[in-house]
Amino acid sequence: TARLGYMPKGTTINRLYSAKVLYDSAFHPDTGEKMNTIGRMSFQVPGGTVITAGLLVYYRTTFQVLCAQWINQSFNALVNYTNRNAKSEVTNRQIGAAYVCATTGAVAVSVAVNSLVKNAPHILKRWVPFVAVASANCINIPIMRQRELVE
Repeated sequence: TARLGYMPKGTTINRLYSAKVLYDSAFHPDTGEKMNTIGRMSFQVPGGTVITAGLLVYYRTTFQVLCAQWINQSFNALVNYTNRNAKSEVTNRQIGAAYVCATTGAVAVSVAVNSLVKNAPHILKRWVPFVAVASANCINIPIMRQRELVE
């Protein structure tokens, strides 16, 4: 109603601005659709913190690496999809390819680096998840944003 020039009696500019901030954080700017709560940028800190803790704790076995990296890349894919540029058409196939490539890349790098640092000091082993996530992002972001990069 504020766009039409009408505001309910007693509405202040500060309350209007607060409502706009909440609306902008919850609805996609291109489509106007309500965004998935977990995929919103406002969920990055709490979601990322829990996932980072998991990556740092579960890095010793191949199964732990597989699960931790899969969870991380699933979260990244959801955030990328939720915050996509909806004006640039991306097919479900491209989204799936980015997800599979990033997840496979993260797991492959984690397993490979884990095998290389098997006898290294413990502190060096703690860097394995970082290297894997950085590698996965180098794969995921260009594939997910390829239409935007090309156009």
